[in-house]
Amino acid sequence: MTTLAMPPDEFAATLPKHVVSAAVLLGDPTGRILMLHQAHAYPGHPAWWQLPGGLADDGERPSGTAVRELVEETGIRPTRAVLPLLAVDHRAPVDGWPAVIDFCFDGGTVAADTPVLLSAEHDAYAWRTPAQWAPCLQPEQRSWFAALLRARAVGVTRYLHDGRQA
Repeated sequence: MTTLAMPPDEFAATLPKHVVSAAVLLGDPTGRILMLHQAHAYPGHPAWWQLPGGLADDGERPSGTAVRELVEETGIRPTRAVLPLLAVDHRAPVDGWPAVIDFCFDGGTVAADTPVLLSAEHDAYAWRTPAQWAPCLQPEQRSWFAALLRARAVGVTRYLHDGRQA
């Protein structure tokens, strides 16, 4: 029996491509959630409200991405040493984007008067209750946001596919 072996770099080139992103759900003592408004929309999409977060740097762990993005985009450092994982969402390729593996972590609660220092990526921030956020979210964000809130309420990590419970 003959076995044909492909060199590792050639084999790796045949594998599907994806990117990793991570975000932080951060609340205040009154139950409001922090979201940031994009200063620049992605091509083909409107600028929208989103949790602090972004794409992982090469070799970066998702939890490290979440903390780095939170600090870069808001100036807020999490008070927890380890952020609990709320959800992992596998998003299929769409509109020229590769598949995305999206992690969301629970950033806990910060004081209501915590200053937010926006990066150039965002032009506004707001603290709102989940009910107040509902009309501000894009349709594809709504089930994802609801799943994050459920995960946070019951302390169980959710697996999502395209923002919906898998």
